[in-house]
Amino acid sequence: MFGASSLASTPAQAVTRYTPEVTVQVVTPKFVTKSSSASLKTVQVVAPTVAKPFSVIGLTWQGTLPSNTVFKARVREAGKWSSWNVLHFSDDHGVDSNSLEASGTRNGTDPFMTAVADAIEVTMTNKSGLAPNDLKVELIGSQETKQDRALLTSVRKLAATVNLSTAAVTPAGGVVLRPNIVTRAQWGADETWRDPVPRMGTGIVAGFVHHTASTNNYSPEQAPAQMRALYAYYTKSLNYADMAYNFLVDQYGTVYEGRNACTFGDINPCDGPSLPVIGAHTAGLNPNTFAISAIGNYDTKAPSNPAALVESIASLMAWKIAPYGLDPNANASMISSDTSGLSKYSNGMTAITPVISGHRDVGKTACPGRYLYPYLPAIRARATELLLPVIRDVSVSPLNLNQTSAENVNVQATIPATANWAVEVTNEATGQLINSISGVQGATGAIQYSWNRTDQVGNTVPTGRYAVSIKASIGEIVLPANGQVVTLAPAPIVSSKVSFKRISPTKTKVAWNVIASEVAPVSKNQFRISGDHTRTWSKWTNSANPEFVTSKWRRGQVYYIEFRSSNLIGTSNIMRKKYVVSGYAPPKPAAVSAITFAKVSPDLITATWVGAISDYESEGFYVRTSINGKKWSAWSATTSKKAEVAIKVAIGDRVRVQVKEKNFSGFSPAVIGRFTVSQ
Repeated sequence: MFGASSLASTPAQAVTRYTPEVTVQVVTPKFVTKSSSASLKTVQVVAPTVAKPFSVIGLTWQGTLPSNTVFKARVREAGKWSSWNVLHFSDDHGVDSNSLEASGTRNGTDPFMTAVADAIEVTMTNKSGLAPNDLKVELIGSQETKQDRALLTSVRKLAATVNLSTAAVTPAGGVVLRPNIVTRAQWGADETWRDPVPRMGTGIVAGFVHHTASTNNYSPEQAPAQMRALYAYYTKSLNYADMAYNFLVDQYGTVYEGRNACTFGDINPCDGPSLPVIGAHTAGLNPNTFAISAIGNYDTKAPSNPAALVESIASLMAWKIAPYGLDPNANASMISSDTSGLSKYSNGMTAITPVISGHRDVGKTACPGRYLYPYLPAIRARATELLLPVIRDVSVSPLNLNQTSAENVNVQATIPATANWAVEVTNEATGQLINSISGVQGATGAIQYSWNRTDQVGNTVPTGRYAVSIKASIGEIVLPANGQVVTLAPAPIVSSKVSFKRISPTKTKVAWNVIASEVAPVSKNQFRISGDHTRTWSKWTNSANPEFVTSKWRRGQVYYIEFRSSNLIGTSNIMRKKYVVSGYAPPKPAAVSAITFAKVSPDLITATWVGAISDYESEGFYVRTSINGKKWSAWSATTSKKAEVAIKVAIGDRVRVQVKEKNFSGFSPAVIGRFTVSQ
């Protein structure tokens, strides 16, 4: 029923490469007419057939396809048959018919990608019931490997790095960082499958956004295997010179290198992604253009992570067009060589299309799908942002500097070519210019400036906060300024003024005095204690304020305490004090506040008050009452030291309440409150 071949790892002229196995199974059709009418015939091309695991389906043939032919396929995934899927075919997805690459190629459907499947059935419908010449059903598979899984980890790490050496520079001096691109070697391309010498253009005039019109049901780890399967379909089934697209982007935003721009086996360094290699993606318009294809079908399903997809495509577009000074919002002009009749521009016509276009802008196709195409304006807008000249890699160090230090503030930034630049230091509070330096940048590169903390006449500046700004302009374009604020101040000083205050029979409040600048206030206070004449110390303990309260300190005990405080500049001196715990004899409490009454119910009122503010420990409040002039009740403590008491009353009662507070030394003066109960 079918023949299978294994596209195994092949050494590439002594170059070590990672090339996992890719299988290509060719299923021989057996045509069986299932239904027939004057206008339409349905033919079974392949009956349900078990196969080795595969993830890409493609039908290829020689010559032309009978008009109105529709191929459908269903596959068995995880033991269940899928619904029927149309295998789309479009002549304008492919090589230019008059190009050298067209020789020997086969026509075929767009590669249809599935989850891993192990069985297939194919049907065909058209008016004649005739199949194209030499029809083949090709099933391609590549298994996920541990290298594929490890690749994702390295991709995420590289995404956080910045490498100016691979950045593209616009004629206006804009620096566009190269997006992280998974190379062919990383995803496992076997370079012996492609033409050894790529066909090159002379530059780039436009970029096209495509989709692979394949499954969206894949994980990040499965994407490299899908790249290998796609590569096999284009090179082994359709006989293309290489992968059709220049780049591919999975639905998670990972960018993959597609068509190789480097000569196979060449020992000279070659950066393929940066070169204008001619692809096979947009028939008639392949020279001097490039294509980015989103892996998935975005005509049937919206992107699951549109932000990541837009950012990756826009970043790649900006990086590719940057050296050519192209405007993402402008139109490109190119001569079509299409003879398929499916392009909007036939052979010899001038195609006018946006510099960043969707495939449908030039071809009679839905590509890149009705759900991805609406993101083209966002892709152009983001690419425009990335292409603007900007000040990069700004470094101002140190940001917090001790007033007593002799250290300078070092400023560094990457300035675009031809820019007039300036570094300005201003007083953040007043805006007054303190110092500055300026220049003209010949080529894109770094500038450096060392501010020695003096003003324009050489005087050392006082404590304060100083804004260091890097500014630049190219012609009339003013680039966004960049910079940091430098704080110049001393570290805190802990003075010898330390107070010890006994606030209960077992507790002592300890407070110290800290001197700090207003521009760099204290951010941390710490203390530690020794109870054995400094032989051992407790750990440094943080305190929100320069004070703390001890417990279990008894009269006559000797303690040593060390204090320190910090701000963003540094840490203060350490102050040590010795303390012999004194006896506890606090003054009696001051009187409580005026008493406030509230009626809770017809027969219940409450009386509340506030105790006098004091560091000394309170032993609670005592209350007595008198109703209608009768004898005072006995003094009694309130529940849980609450500053409140509830009193049962009747309408018309005249109530008096007397309150006093108690501490270790005695009672405060009593305070009287009066209240008449009304209806």
